[in-house]
Amino acid sequence: MQRILIIKLGAVGDVIHTLPVLETLRGRFPQAHIGWAVEEAAAPILEGNPALNELIRLERKKLRGTGGLAYFRRWLQSLRERQFDTALDPHNLFKSGLAAYASGASLRVGFRKFREGNFLFMNRWVRPAARYCHAVEKYLTLLDPLGISESQRVFRFPLAWGPRDEEFIDRFWTQQGYGRDGAKQEAVVAVNPGANWPSKRWMPERYAQVADRLVKDHGIRLLILWGPGERPLAERIARSMSETFVIAPETDLKLLAALIKRCRLVITGDTGPLHIAAALAVPTVALFGPSDPARNGPYGQGHAVIRSLIPPATHWQKKEVGNHWMEAIPVETVIEAAIKQLGM
Repeated sequence: MQRILIIKLGAVGDVIHTLPVLETLRGRFPQAHIGWAVEEAAAPILEGNPALNELIRLERKKLRGTGGLAYFRRWLQSLRERQFDTALDPHNLFKSGLAAYASGASLRVGFRKFREGNFLFMNRWVRPAARYCHAVEKYLTLLDPLGISESQRVFRFPLAWGPRDEEFIDRFWTQQGYGRDGAKQEAVVAVNPGANWPSKRWMPERYAQVADRLVKDHGIRLLILWGPGERPLAERIARSMSETFVIAPETDLKLLAALIKRCRLVITGDTGPLHIAAALAVPTVALFGPSDPARNGPYGQGHAVIRSLIPPATHWQKKEVGNHWMEAIPVETVIEAAIKQLGM
């Protein structure tokens, strides 16, 4: 039996963009054993996926401190013990390359790119796609050495959650008067102000201005999303609003997906919830500052992308503290895009 390892450790959006690789592999090799190495934070995106045989979690918090190196060695050894024969590394980092090499896979496929020396761990290389190729399409090119043609690629982004998740969101949805029995409310719009990198965050006060206009002039119901450590951002939007709003309950990734699925529109920056919405075919207004939507934008139809007037940043500039990229996105432009998406 063929045994295939995908190494895409995180983050949430990156893992979602790699899902078509998994779906294509399962379609081409229905009897194969397919495992995925992923960091704990993004693992819920993959839990319950029927195309996946095994989820191999890397607990990032255990990498810290005096025991971190020993833990990582044990984790690498566990990859070798699983006896994979093929490893695919769309992550293209030193850490992921080391994992591919440590797995002992006889075929290790990565990109012919000098980032962090990752290519040294591979024995088959794929030339990186054109600069403006989306990450989804770039990752799929790693399947070429496996004899999988472009016509065999599968563009599916399955996300799963359980009955308890659905029941929790159904109760919340009904309590807010959004609809009975979990019915989709056509005019519920979610705004999500958070992002891992501060430079990707649009200002909460501007989200509030957009929200107030949509509530007052178009009668939408406004839902404020937030993730770990982001409650203060949600509260800043709330304090800046004059119209009615609801702050979402605390959620994990599965609850968040179940919640986003019910929304009519999501307005957010380049962050995990944006890509969850795109995977669920929920329309978005996506605000892009330092990152390039040609590569990292919401994949598929039905999305409005608003780019900063300042050119995208280099890889390292994205992590700078400062929001001059996002400050260049006008409120009126976002309002106009939202109204158009809503068909109002």
